[in-house]
Amino acid sequence: MKLSIFLAGIRTDRWLSLYQSIPLATSLPKEEYELVIVSPYDAPPELASIPNVRVVKDWGHMLRCYQLGVWHSKGEYVAWVADDGLFVPGLHLDKAFADMPQHKKGVASLKYFEGPRQGRNMKQEADIWWIMKRHKTLGKCRHVNGNYFMIMLGLLRRDYMIEIGGWDCRFQGGGGGSPDLAVRLQNDGAEVIVSENIMDVGHMPGGSGDHGPVVNALVQNDQPLFQHIYNSSEGVGRTKIDFHNWKQAENVWSRRFPEGMTS
Repeated sequence: MKLSIFLAGIRTDRWLSLYQSIPLATSLPKEEYELVIVSPYDAPPELASIPNVRVVKDWGHMLRCYQLGVWHSKGEYVAWVADDGLFVPGLHLDKAFADMPQHKKGVASLKYFEGPRQGRNMKQEADIWWIMKRHKTLGKCRHVNGNYFMIMLGLLRRDYMIEIGGWDCRFQGGGGGSPDLAVRLQNDGAEVIVSENIMDVGHMPGGSGDHGPVVNALVQNDQPLFQHIYNSSEGVGRTKIDFHNWKQAENVWSRRFPEGMTS
């Protein structure tokens, strides 16, 4: 199998649409890709019988779920995406495969749209967002190379992802953990290309419910942790970490499930 697409999933009502949009992004036959959903919830009935869809049960935070997504993937390559997004027409995963460097440390940073379009200069935003130094919070740290690319969604070899250690699960969401991964990859000599816009990520008004715990984690934990690491000696030349660091994260993420596990 060539490709495993994985995600941390809580929005069960969107999973079928996401799965159905995969052929917009790649011409690979279904036997050559899979969708791995790491979630506390079961797959809805319409997905449960599809051979190349699997659900891995876990109640942890987003990055713990990402680690498990990599670990349970069977593809030569892995790509992580958002569970409130859809692939857009254009076979952009095929293009990312074609454009990315063809060696072990070749990586594609997958761009995406997020939120309402009206009144926004999407090209200008895309040009700004994907360079680390343009990020007002994360790009100004002492030991961050400002010319590095951001990698919020990405595509790379599974064996290299495991070698670099995946995400540091002291971070809880992608807002701090994915930039940390991006820095570590590029410190390790990864050669990164920035893709075309590959996904349309749904806008969740108000940041409540779905996004509330992730926003809370970003502000209270992830951004301060990123700044601490990359303004201290820990951030100097930071590269590989222990892939199984996810085992030290909460089994049940208390920000989202303060009462513990529910049915």
